[in-house]
Amino acid sequence: RPENIPAFWKFMYWVMPGHYVLESLLVTQYHNDDTQIEASYESPFYNKLGCKPGVVCTGSAEDWVDYTFGGIFTIDNLGGDFAYLMGLLVLTRVVTFLALSYLNYRRT
Repeated sequence: RPENIPAFWKFMYWVMPGHYVLESLLVTQYHNDDTQIEASYESPFYNKLGCKPGVVCTGSAEDWVDYTFGGIFTIDNLGGDFAYLMGLLVLTRVVTFLALSYLNYRRT
C-alpha cells in the first residue's frame, strides 16, 4: 500500500512498471470473483469482515484484493495501466534505437 511507503520513495511506487503489471494481473483475475477465501483468525482481513471468534469466516477473492490493496486496484485503472506499460515500451525502444544510431564506441 502506498501509505506504508516512506514519503521519499512514494514516487517510485508510481514510476515502477511492476506496480502496473501487478495491478493489471490482480484486477483481471479477481474482478467479480466470488471464490470464498477463509480469513485467518485475527488477520486484518478477518477483522475487516467483522467475524466473531471461533467462527469460520470467509470473504470473496475480490474483497480480499480490494482490502489488501486499499481499494486503489480497480478495473477502471486497467486502460491507464496498459497505456503506461505501452508508453514505457515505446520509450525504451526509441531510446535504444537512438543509442545504437548515435553512440559509436569504435571511434576513440
